Amino acid sequence: MRLYKAIGLLTLATLGSANAGASGFMIPEQGTKAMSMGNAFAAVADDPSANWFNPAGLAFQSNGVMASGDIILPTNKFTDPATGKSYTAEKKVFVLPLAYVNYHIEDTKFTLGLGVNSPFGLSTNWGNSGAPFSQVMAGSKSVTFSQIEGVHINPNVVYQFNDNLSVAAGLAYYNLTKVHLDSQALKIGGHGNGLGSNAALMYKNGGLGIGISYRSSVSVDVNGTAVGGPALSIFGLTGVAGKVKTSVKMPAIISVGVSYRIEDWLLSLQADQVDWSSFNQIDLSFAPSALNLVTTSNSTIKEGWKKTTAYRLGVEWAMSENDDIRFGYVTDPTPTNSVDLSPRLPGNDRQLLGLGYGTKLADNIQLDFSYAYVWLKDRNLTTAATTVYNGFYKSTVHMFSGGLVYRF
Repeated sequence: MRLYKAIGLLTLATLGSANAGASGFMIPEQGTKAMSMGNAFAAVADDPSANWFNPAGLAFQSNGVMASGDIILPTNKFTDPATGKSYTAEKKVFVLPLAYVNYHIEDTKFTLGLGVNSPFGLSTNWGNSGAPFSQVMAGSKSVTFSQIEGVHINPNVVYQFNDNLSVAAGLAYYNLTKVHLDSQALKIGGHGNGLGSNAALMYKNGGLGIGISYRSSVSVDVNGTAVGGPALSIFGLTGVAGKVKTSVKMPAIISVGVSYRIEDWLLSLQADQVDWSSFNQIDLSFAPSALNLVTTSNSTIKEGWKKTTAYRLGVEWAMSENDDIRFGYVTDPTPTNSVDLSPRLPGNDRQLLGLGYGTKLADNIQLDFSYAYVWLKDRNLTTAATTVYNGFYKSTVHMFSGGLVYRF
C-alpha cells in the first residue's frame, strides 16, 4: 500500500514537462542535491534521483519518493558583425518538474525504481528578435523558432549482491510532445516516441564509492506537419500544410565516478562521455503536397556534432547532524563545430558553478535547495557554411532547484 501511495505522489508531482537548452540539448541537472554538486552523483547516488544518475545506488537506500523542480533562465544574444547591432532571443522562464520513487521488495535482494523527468530539451525563439538570420527569406537559411520538449519515463530493477556491490538495468521511454524547426519558409512541428535501455553498477566499501552508469542512444521517430510561412507567399503557399517525418537522436552516455567520505566531508569526481556523433544531421521527409513545389521529398540539415567528455567535481560538508552545504564545478566542451553551427542551438564550451543546502525536517524528510550558474564561452563565429549565421554569440544560464525527499 505504501508503494502505491508513493507512485501516486510521483504522478502528481510530474504533471507537465519543460525544457531549455544546456549541454548540447541535454539537461544534466536532474536532481536538486546532484545539481549543487555539479551532477557528480554516479558514485554518490544517495537519494531517489539516483534512478537517473546511477540506479544501482538505490539498493543502498531505504524506500523513498522525491519531488523536485528546476527553474531555468537562459539568455542568448547575437551581435551582427556588419552593423555591430545586438539581438536577444526571447527570454523565457522554464520550469522542469522531476520525480522519483524507489521501493525494496521485502525479503529479496531486489529494489524497484521509477523516474519521470526531462533530461533532453531545447527552446530558442529568435522570431521577434530582428536578428538577420530570423528575417532572411531564403528558407534554408532562416531560423526563427526551435523546440524539443518531452518527458522521459525510466523504470529500473536493481539487484544487490552483498553489502558492497549492486547492479541495475532499466528501460528508457522518451515521449517528445513538442518538436519544432521553424523558419520564414516553413513551420515544422511534430511529436514522437522512442525506447532505449540503461545499466549501472555501484560499489561501496567504507567511505569509498565507485559508480558506473550507461544509457543507450535512442532514436525518436517524429511525425508532424509542415506549414508554409511568409517566405512562400510569392508562390501562394503561405498557410498550406503537408505531412513531414524526421527523427531526433538522443546520445549514448557513459558516466564513471568515484567518491570518498571522510568524517564530515564528501568528495566526488566524475567523467561523462556523451556520444553526440549520433546527432550528425536532421533528415526531413516530406509527403506529397502542394509544398513540393518548393521542397524536395527529402531534405537534410547538417549538424556535424562530435563525442564529448565532461568533468565534474562535487563536495558536501556536513556542518551539523541535520544540515549540509554543497559545492560543484563542471567543465563541459561543446559538441558543435564552427562550420555547421546554427542559431538554433548557439552553444559553446560551458562551465558550471553549483551551490546547495540540505536540511532534515524529520528523520524521514529531507529538504534541499540549489543554485547553479552556467556560463558559455563567447563565440565569434566567422566560418559558418551559412554566412548569415556568422557573428558574436553570448549565452548564460541561471538555474534554481528545490526538492523534497520522503522516506517510508
